[in-house]
Amino acid sequence: LHVRSRRQRQMCIRDSYYRVHKQIERSRSLVKLAKEQCLKKTGKLECEACETNFKTTYGELGDGFIEAHHKIPVSAMKPNQTSSPEDLEMVCSNCHRMLHRGKVLLTVHDLKKILKENKGTN
Repeated sequence: LHVRSRRQRQMCIRDSYYRVHKQIERSRSLVKLAKEQCLKKTGKLECEACETNFKTTYGELGDGFIEAHHKIPVSAMKPNQTSSPEDLEMVCSNCHRMLHRGKVLLTVHDLKKILKENKGTN
């Protein structure tokens, strides 16, 4: 087995390699239930941070699309610990990435504050 250096892997776009990692499966049924409850309560699925609504933006293609963010990180949960729809927040893909980007996990409230502070600064 020939192992390339990191630099060589970065330069070679079509290179392939094996990676082993542990993955914790999230409950798709929990996310589905959270989306249904959100739709019933608000009549729409929009990002709780930036208010992006994929159906409004993309039409039928975006209908029903939103990501679910765990208020308590899954990595911090104990084995067999359960979650409820109230433990999830609906966020767009970009905001979800921003919530997880830093060394400290942001809350949706924190991100809303950042968005408000930076609105119109570009």
